[in-house]
Amino acid sequence: MSSRTDKLQNSFKPPLPVGRFDKAFPVFLEGDRGVAGGIGRNITDSGMFIETREPFPLGTRVKVTFSSPHGAEMTLEGEVRYQCFINFARADATRAGMRGIGVKFVSPQLAQKGPRGSVH
Repeated sequence: MSSRTDKLQNSFKPPLPVGRFDKAFPVFLEGDRGVAGGIGRNITDSGMFIETREPFPLGTRVKVTFSSPHGAEMTLEGEVRYQCFINFARADATRAGMRGIGVKFVSPQLAQKGPRGSVH
């Protein structure tokens, strides 16, 4: 015997979790300190890691632009949440290093529409 609640419970399906996109792809960063290139990795719906030679300071707002080989572009705004400086040895015993930043995606800051008046 089934009831109305059984039917409702069976029809509810939670959204699938968003996993990591494990591809590496070129990105462009734009912030207060200028423009830099990088390699985007481990992208999720909330942020990503970007290898870059020019890491931006913690707390910096950056625009991350993704471009496709066909010319399409998408830009997201993010905030630098952490920096990484990794040194490692390769299989041939030579040393190598990598720098990068962790970016959390945020809502774009809206431009102010003129001066704000004071409240009396």
